[in-house]
Amino acid sequence: MRRRLLPLAALASLGLACSSVDDSPAPRPVAPTSPSAEQEASAAKLLEGPDWYRHAVFYEVYVRSFQDSNGDGIGDLPGLTSRLDDLKRLGVDALWLMPIFKSPFKDSGYDVSDYDAVSPEYGTNQDLEKLLSEAHARKMRVFLDLVFNHTSSEHPWFQESRASKTSPKSDYYVWSDTPSAEGNACGPFNSTFGTVPWTLEPQRNQYYFHRFYPGQPDLNFDNPKVVDETLGVAKRWLEKGVDGFRCDVIGLLFETPVPKDCGALQPKTAEYVKKLRGVLDGFPERAMVAESVLFDTPKPYFGNGKDAFQMAFLFDYGYLWPLAFQSESRSGIDKAFTVAETFPEGAQSALVIGSHDVGRAYAVAQGKEWKQRRAAEIQMFARGTPYIYYGEELGLRHGTERVVDARDVARTPMPWTRAPGHGFTTAQKPWIAFGEAAADTSLEAEKDDPASMFTHYKQMLALRRGRAVFGTGAMRLVDVGNPSVFAFTRSDANEAYVVVENLTESEQSVSAEVEGTASEWKLGEGTARREGGKLVVTLPPTASYVGKIR
Repeated sequence: MRRRLLPLAALASLGLACSSVDDSPAPRPVAPTSPSAEQEASAAKLLEGPDWYRHAVFYEVYVRSFQDSNGDGIGDLPGLTSRLDDLKRLGVDALWLMPIFKSPFKDSGYDVSDYDAVSPEYGTNQDLEKLLSEAHARKMRVFLDLVFNHTSSEHPWFQESRASKTSPKSDYYVWSDTPSAEGNACGPFNSTFGTVPWTLEPQRNQYYFHRFYPGQPDLNFDNPKVVDETLGVAKRWLEKGVDGFRCDVIGLLFETPVPKDCGALQPKTAEYVKKLRGVLDGFPERAMVAESVLFDTPKPYFGNGKDAFQMAFLFDYGYLWPLAFQSESRSGIDKAFTVAETFPEGAQSALVIGSHDVGRAYAVAQGKEWKQRRAAEIQMFARGTPYIYYGEELGLRHGTERVVDARDVARTPMPWTRAPGHGFTTAQKPWIAFGEAAADTSLEAEKDDPASMFTHYKQMLALRRGRAVFGTGAMRLVDVGNPSVFAFTRSDANEAYVVVENLTESEQSVSAEVEGTASEWKLGEGTARREGGKLVVTLPPTASYVGKIR
C-alpha cells in the first residue's frame, strides 16, 4: 500500500503575550502545486537566452513506452505529442528523447541504422516535425539522443565497410587483422557488455571492434570523413528545429591502448566536441549534454565553459545517493557537489536519480518512497539541471519482463489510467508488460491525491519555477555537525533558501550558521526557528525542511 506522508503541524508562533490566545500549533499550509503568475512571468524570461538550460527542468522519454497512438502496443511520436499538455502541467521545460532513429532495436535504439530517418515504429520524420512544432508552441524544447560512438551493423556504412578493404567506407570502422592489435579501447577483452569486443567479419577476413554488443560496431573517428559525416547529422537535425542533443558515451569515440585511460576524455575527443559545439553555435539557444564516462568528475567535458558541453551528467550523485541513505552518511553526496563547485562558469551538472540504465529511483531506493522524495528534493534544489526519468514523478516500480536485456525492467509502459491498458495502449498486450502496481501508480490514481508522489513532484517544481536562485544561484554545503543530515543553501542577490535532508528513519535536530534572519517554511515536514544567531532545524524521521531564509 502507498505510504502517505501527511504534513505535520507547524511550530506555534513565538512571543505571543496574550494568554487568551489559543497557542496550539496552527495547521501547516499545504505547499502549492502550481506556480504563481509572477513566477510564470519570471520563468518565461529565464527560459530564453543562452543560459535557458540552467533554469529548465528536463524529462527523459523512452518513446516506445510513453504513449501508443495507433494500437500496436508500441509508444510513438504522435502519442508523445498528445501528452505534451500533461508534461507542461507537471512543470517540464524540455524533453530528452531516447533514440528515435531507424534501428533493429537490438539495444533499445542505441544501434542506429539510419541517422536521418525516424524508426517506422515511432512514426515518420513528419511526425517528429509535428512534435517539435507543438512543443515549441508550448515553450518546450526537444533534445535528441545522438549515438555516434557506434552504429548498428545494419547501417549502410557498415555494410559497405565490411564488404571490402578497398571500399570508399573501408575505414569508417575500427578493423584489425588480430584481436590483440594496438589501438583497441581499454584492452582487448574489456567490452562494456561483457563480451569479447572483437568479432570476425568473414567478408573482409578481419576483426571489427565493438565497445558494446557485436551488432554495434565502433565508428573510426580517426577518419576525418567520419567526423564530417557525424557533424553533418547534427547540423541537419538542428536545421529541422531540434533544440539540442544528449550525446551518448561521448568519451569513448577514440580508442586507446592504455587501460588506465579507459573512459578518460582523450584530447582528440575534446577537439571533436569543440567542432560539435561549433555546429550548435550556428543556431540560437541550442545546447547539449554529455553522458560522461568519468565517474569522479565530468569537468573535462565543459572545456573552458564556452567551447564544449553546457551540461554533463553528474553520475557521482546519481549513483551515490542510494548509498548515502543506506549508510546514513552524507559523505558521498558532499563529494559529488564539492566536485561540481570546480566547474567553469556556465557549466551545469545534469542531475538524475534514475534513468534507463541506472534503474528506477523507487527500486534504487529499495522500495522506500521517502528516500526517493528526499533524493528528488536534492536533485531539484541543488546546483544543476534536473532530469526526470519518465514515470519517476509517479514513483513507478520495476517490471519483471525482459525483451532486450535486464535493463528493460526500468523501461516499462507509462500508466496513465487504472483501466486495462492503463491509457497507454488499446492493444491486447503492450510491447512489454507494465511494471508492478501500475494501476496504483497511474497518473489517474495520483493526480488528486495530496499525499502522492506526483503531488510532491508538482510541489517541488512549483517552488523551483521562475526562481533564478535555483538555476544560477550559489550553492554552499552546510556542515550541521551530523553526518546523517545533508544541508545546503542556494543564494543570489535577491533571495536565499536552505535545504535540510534527514537521511535516516530517526528524528534529527541540527543547528547551523546560515545567512538571513528568516526561516519561512516552503516544503517538507521539518520545522525551523532562529535561536542565538543560528537556524535550528528539527526533522522527524525521514523528513526534510526547505525554507526561505532571505
